[in-house]
Amino acid sequence: MKTLKLTVKTILLISIFSIISFSISAQLPNGYSNNSHKGMRYGFFKPVDYNPDHKYPLVLYLHGSGDTTSWNLNWYNPPVSTEDPCFVLSPKSNIRGGAWGSSNSSTHSPGMQKTLEVMDSIIELYNIDESRLYVNGTSMGGFGTFSLLSKEPGRFAGAYSICGGGTAEHAANMKQTPLWIFHGSDDPVVSVQYSRDIYKKIKELGGTEVRYTEYPGVEHNSWDNAGQEKILPIWLLKQVKGKTHTSPDPVK
Repeated sequence: MKTLKLTVKTILLISIFSIISFSISAQLPNGYSNNSHKGMRYGFFKPVDYNPDHKYPLVLYLHGSGDTTSWNLNWYNPPVSTEDPCFVLSPKSNIRGGAWGSSNSSTHSPGMQKTLEVMDSIIELYNIDESRLYVNGTSMGGFGTFSLLSKEPGRFAGAYSICGGGTAEHAANMKQTPLWIFHGSDDPVVSVQYSRDIYKKIKELGGTEVRYTEYPGVEHNSWDNAGQEKILPIWLLKQVKGKTHTSPDPVK
């Protein structure tokens, strides 16, 4: 991502968006803590200068099956403007594969149910702007993102999925949420057809807030490419539930 000039007034060294490196030895940022709920561990970031009189957005990040042993510290490295600081919740699955559920199921997985319980408790304890709840995930977390959008229609202001998947038949519940889908054309782990079908179905149903970016020749690690999309964090935080934000379609 582009390096931004740091200023005391506008920049805080936190990341909620970089997906470039997976360094488990990275230093935890101020405001970050490790916690647990009913046996599920999770990372939690509270803005350092939290003011209870100010409303804050909350970002939920769902990791993939391959990074269950890390705390996804890569999401806390690049600078984010202090003019719009966020709470960040990053649950850690106790199992590999399917932990966050799928849009195929009519009910939440146990891991997702616990995650929502933690998220609800954060909303209750802090001054969270419920018109600015966001969810995103990679691979297994991308499946979880689609699952949440299908089971909790209208709850999230914006979302994006990287190399994830879901069932296009449930796209009707996703079409009202601004959504950006990323996938590599040669993904051997999660078929790119999942993302293509969901995007196509949402468009057929009249969804106007869905974007799709496919990277030619890229395999499962499309998070490397998506991490270079400089507009991605700006786009996500711009979304507010109940408001429309049109923007040019990216290259497909």
